[in-house]
Amino acid sequence: MEEEITTIKKSYGKVREKSSPWSHLPREIASLIVSYLPYKNHATFHATCKSWSFVTAFHVQHQFLLLLLFYEDQYYPFNPINNTYEMPIQKPPTTKVLYSNFGWLLMGTLLDYDPSIVFFNIFTNERLDLPDFPLDIHISISKFSFSSSPTSFDCFVLEVRIMGKSVHIVLMKLGEKEWTIVEMRVGIRKAFLMLECNPIFHNGQCFWFDIYGRLAIFDPMNPQGTLRIYGNPFSRKLKVRRRAFMVESDGELLSATISEEGQICIYKLHSSKRKWINMANLDHKILYLSYVGSWIETTKFKGMGNKIYFPKFQADNMVFYFLDTKKYHSCGDKFWSEDTYSLSESMYSTWIKPMF
Repeated sequence: MEEEITTIKKSYGKVREKSSPWSHLPREIASLIVSYLPYKNHATFHATCKSWSFVTAFHVQHQFLLLLLFYEDQYYPFNPINNTYEMPIQKPPTTKVLYSNFGWLLMGTLLDYDPSIVFFNIFTNERLDLPDFPLDIHISISKFSFSSSPTSFDCFVLEVRIMGKSVHIVLMKLGEKEWTIVEMRVGIRKAFLMLECNPIFHNGQCFWFDIYGRLAIFDPMNPQGTLRIYGNPFSRKLKVRRRAFMVESDGELLSATISEEGQICIYKLHSSKRKWINMANLDHKILYLSYVGSWIETTKFKGMGNKIYFPKFQADNMVFYFLDTKKYHSCGDKFWSEDTYSLSESMYSTWIKPMF
């Protein structure tokens, strides 16, 4: 043993009596360490020292989102890539998520006895309370959205309902003390049947569509203006039936429609003609879809692109839709299916991305 120690000393010089401080830890190793920490501990890790404040988790660098899986009145962060759960979120403001984006949740029960509505960040436990929401309306058919991070000065929060030809919009710019209510009627022959998915903001305006693919556009900077509706359906052969989603990608608006059997079509909105154009594939992008928060990411890894993830499971394994095969595949085994009849779905779950 003494000979081995002598050899090591000769090879590496004098053994250091003092170890290097943790702040000198190689960035790659620090990144790997933080990737194994629960997200609620990331803020503490970044506050440890200046050099660690810039370290991002390994899986964040690789742009993998988390699914907030709702189960037994709790939300469990779930990693769809390695099929693993984390500890449930501790003490969220409520159990109802209205919309998810920019690393934040918009939450609120919005019942008669609790009109509170709040932004909540599960990674830092930050909470931003908004003025009480006006509850003299049928909130069960409402859809919410917000335009940017609630820490920015130009964030709008919007709620919309369209019942037939009547439009009801409630909006507020962060910093204001009360909500603005806008009511109008639209001059269309066929009733506008709003989809289950949330509206999204794109180029400063709010977009949502109905089951026929008609697009409604609202300008929050001019709330008393006219609501514009464009009537270009996705496809006359496709029965959308309230299964469609929108995301913004590289300055363009994309939509994904799902048939009753589970087959998926991807469309891109023509900016000037306001018409949906069919896309053959997503190339190197990954699409994450849920009713209260959808996201699209570009991946650098071969074989990871052209996939669509849902809160859908086959047994305990999450499944994804692969546009190359037009089939559903399991993340954990060799399962595949052309339809979704054998799959379970967590309807109240949502995607969220760590924004560090």
